[in-house]
Amino acid sequence: MTQQFFLPLFHLGVDVGSTTVKVVVWDPETRDLRYRRYERHNARQVETLCGLLQDLEGALGPARYRVAVCGSGGQKVATALDAFFIQEVVANAIAIREFHDQAQVAIELGGQDAKVIFFERDPETGRLHAADLRMNGSCAGG
Repeated sequence: MTQQFFLPLFHLGVDVGSTTVKVVVWDPETRDLRYRRYERHNARQVETLCGLLQDLEGALGPARYRVAVCGSGGQKVATALDAFFIQEVVANAIAIREFHDQAQVAIELGGQDAKVIFFERDPETGRLHAADLRMNGSCAGG
């Protein structure tokens, strides 16, 4: 039996959106992407996520995970998993700052809304930060 102490620790990001569920796993030490899946849920968010998590376990084997959940359906899932919930625009801004440091604008078109994040450098620290955000509330195409 594998002792939990010796299992690898990965970061698991889950986005439960209005039309799809996305799951991504990366190694926090190497920043290597270990797993990713994107699937339409057809109004079966939880069932789709369960299937993706089973597939993940089959692909990577036993592991430990630090989990963060976002998306329009993410709050309930995060509560059920006792996981960290992060608002999706905040999650996107953090990911862009960490992985795409030269970005000036990010546009996300979801199934429910569209978001635009404008970035600039902090003059004191030189770090990229979200300077402005625009979001429509009616539909992604609006």
